[in-house]
Amino acid sequence: MLSKVLTILRKISKIIAENDDQAMVLDEIVKVLAKNLDTDVCSIYVYDDEKSCLNLSATYGLNRELIGKLRLKPGEGITGAAFKTGEMINVADAEAHPKFRFVKNSGEEKYKSFLSIPLTVSGRCVGVLNLQKISEVPFTPSIADVVRSVCTQIANLIISSKMLKVLAEPDQGNAELSKVRKQVVIRGVSANGGIAMGTAVIYAKHDYFADIRIEKEAHPAKELLLFEHALKIAKKETADLSRKALSLISEADASIFDVHQLFLDDRTLIEGVRQRINEGYTVESAIKLLNDDYQQRFSRLQEQIFREKAMDLKDVLLRILKIIMSIRSGDASSEEIVADARQIVFTGELLPSDLFRMPIDRIKGIVCEKGGATAHVAILAKALNIPAILGAKDTMSNVRENDEVILDCHAENVYIRPAENVKSHFKDLIQLSAKESETDYSNEPSVTADGKEIFLRGNISLISETSLLEKYGARGIGLYRTEFLFMIREYMPSEDAQYQVYSKIFKEVKGEEVTIRVLDIGADKPLPYLNFSKEDNPVLGLRGIRVLLANRDLMKNQLRAILRAGVNGSLRILFPMISCVSEIIEAKKILAEVETELHAKDIPHSGNYKVGMMLEVPAAIFALDDFLEHVDYMSIGTNDLLQYTFAVDRGNELVSGLFNPLHPSFLRMLKFITKSFIGRPDKSLAMCGEMSANIYAAPYLVGAGIRELSMAPKSVPSVRKVIRAFTVAECENLLEKAVSLQNPEAAEWLVKEAFSRKGLKSV
Repeated sequence: MLSKVLTILRKISKIIAENDDQAMVLDEIVKVLAKNLDTDVCSIYVYDDEKSCLNLSATYGLNRELIGKLRLKPGEGITGAAFKTGEMINVADAEAHPKFRFVKNSGEEKYKSFLSIPLTVSGRCVGVLNLQKISEVPFTPSIADVVRSVCTQIANLIISSKMLKVLAEPDQGNAELSKVRKQVVIRGVSANGGIAMGTAVIYAKHDYFADIRIEKEAHPAKELLLFEHALKIAKKETADLSRKALSLISEADASIFDVHQLFLDDRTLIEGVRQRINEGYTVESAIKLLNDDYQQRFSRLQEQIFREKAMDLKDVLLRILKIIMSIRSGDASSEEIVADARQIVFTGELLPSDLFRMPIDRIKGIVCEKGGATAHVAILAKALNIPAILGAKDTMSNVRENDEVILDCHAENVYIRPAENVKSHFKDLIQLSAKESETDYSNEPSVTADGKEIFLRGNISLISETSLLEKYGARGIGLYRTEFLFMIREYMPSEDAQYQVYSKIFKEVKGEEVTIRVLDIGADKPLPYLNFSKEDNPVLGLRGIRVLLANRDLMKNQLRAILRAGVNGSLRILFPMISCVSEIIEAKKILAEVETELHAKDIPHSGNYKVGMMLEVPAAIFALDDFLEHVDYMSIGTNDLLQYTFAVDRGNELVSGLFNPLHPSFLRMLKFITKSFIGRPDKSLAMCGEMSANIYAAPYLVGAGIRELSMAPKSVPSVRKVIRAFTVAECENLLEKAVSLQNPEAAEWLVKEAFSRKGLKSV
C-alpha cells in the first residue's frame, strides 16, 4: 500500500504541475484515484460561493453529462452532509444512510459502498471528494488515509483556481470603475508573520530632495549658522524618538536610533555638509549633494544589510532638511498619519522615525515597496508585532485610499480589493487565530502516553517574544539568538548594554532555564562594524565560533555580560558552529579567563552555568565521545546540519526539494548521535532547529531518544499534542521502520498512517 500511495502522490503532483486548466486537472485526478485505488467511481464536487451549492466538477464512473449541471445544497445527500459537517462519511450501503439521495440518470444505482471526504484547507471546506464501489463493503482505513493525503492538494488547487478566475475576469463598465473593483495580488517579503485585514491608508511622503534646486548663496556664514541650529534640533528630535521607542519595545530594538545619533555625530558627514556650504551652496543644496553622493556609494555595496543603511542616512538628512525648511518658512508642517482602527499603511518606503510618528496601536499592517527582511523597519515590525510585507513592488500604483486589503504574511501576498471568496477564506483564518489567541495552552504537560516527560522550550530573538513562552507552555528558552542585538547597531554593543538586555530575558522567564547562544554571525549575517573579507562561499567560511575566536575582545565582552546576567537564573551557554575539539577547548579557555576576571573584580556572576555546543557540522558527529569530555550538553541545529549533510542550499529553488528532515539517512544520523548519550546521565541532548517544530518528526525524535526540543513558542501546542498521543515504545518502533526506508516521502507516509490511527489530524 505504501508504494501505491507514493505513486499516486507523484502522479497527482505531476498533473497539477503540468496543467493550468482546473477542469482538466480534476478530470485527470479522478482517473488516477479510481484506477490506483481499484474503485468504480471517483467524483469531485466544488462549492460555488455565489450560488451556495456544490457542483459536480469531475467524475470517473458516473454520467459525465452531469458535470457542471448536478448541484447539491450543503446538507443535501451524503455529499452535502459531509460538506456541512466537515466529517468523513464511510458506509457499506449508501441507500441505508439517512442522508442518501438518488440522482436520476447518474448511473450510481448499482454502487453500494460510499466514501465521502470534505476538501478542507485552513479550516475552510471548498468541496467534497467521493469514492463508490459495487461491493457492499466499507472502504478500508488505509484507502481513506490515501484520499485524505490527496484532499489538501485538491483543496489548495480549488482555492488557487478561484482566485485566478477572479483575476482573469474581463473589465466591465468604464476602465476606472473596473480598476477600482478588480482584485490585485502583489508579492513581497514578509518582515513579520501574521494575517491582517483592513482598509488602506496611503502614506505618500513628499520627496523633499526632488524639490531642491542646486543653488549658491552669497553668505556662507549665515547658512552655516542655520545648519548648526538645525543639527542641534535634529539631535533633540532623535533623542525624543528614541525615548518613544523605548516605551514601546525592548532596549535592544530601540537602539536603532543609536544609528541615527551616530550619523548626526559623524565628523565626515557633517564636515561634508559644511564644506559644500563653504563652497557657496545653500544648506538645502549641500544636504542634497551629500545625500546623492552617499546613496550612490551605498547602492554599490554588495551586502543587502549594508545597502539598507542608506535608508537610515536618508532618514537623518531628511530630518535636518525639514527642520531647515520649517525655519525658513516659519511653518512646522507635518506628514504624520491619522489612522482609524484597522488601517493598513501603504508607502514607498518607511523609515524608523516614520513608524514612531504613527498611531502604532491603530496600525494593523504595513506594506512598503522598498526594504527587505534585514531593514530596521522589519525589525521594528517584528518587535511591535505588526504584520508587514516589504519589497512589494508596484503597490502604490495599484492601491487607493480606503481600499479593502488583506495581508497574508505567511504566503507573502498582499490582496488589494480582495474577491468575496478570498475575504471569506481569510475571515475564517482570522477567527481561528482569534480563538487561538484567547486559548491558554500552558496547563497541559508535555509527556508521552506512557508518562515520559519531553521538555519543549522556546526559540526567541527579541525580548518582546518572552511573553509567548508562558502562553504556549514552553519550558524556558532553548535558544536565545543574540544576533539582533548586534546586527541593528553600527557599532559594537557595550558589555553593559548587553547585560541589560540579557538580564531582562532572565527576569521574564521567572526561574526557567535559559540557553543563550553566543553570537553566531558570518555567511548571511555579517556585521557592519567588523571587517569581513569577501568569500566565494561564506557558508563554508568564517562564521560562528570561527569569527568569535578571531575577535576575542568581542567574545569576552559578550561572555562577561552573559555571566553577569545569569547570576540569578539557570544559565546555559551555547557555542555555535563547532567543528573540531580544539575549538570548544579554546572557547572554554576564554570563558574561564572571563570568569577569573569577574572573580578578581568581585563582580557578581553565574557560577553554576552549563556549557554546550551546537551540533551542526557532520564532522563533529564522528567525534562525539571526544566532545562530550568538554561540554555538558549539545543542541542539534538541524537547519545547518541538513544543508551540510546533503550539500544543499535550501534557499536555492533548484535543489531545495532535497532539504527534507524526514529523509531516512538523516533519521539514521540522529539515531547514531543519541547512542553516544546512552549511559551518560551527566550529559544532555537537545534540538533547536526547525525540525523540532515539525509534527511529523516529533515521534521520530522521541524514538531516537531526544528529550528536549526547542522551537518557536507558537509551535509548542501542536508538537505537545502529538507527543501526548504516542508511547516511547511506539515512537521507537516507528523510527526503526523509518530508517529502513529509502526516501522521505515513505517516512512521512509512515508517520501519517500512525497519526490516522491515533485520530490526529494531518496538515
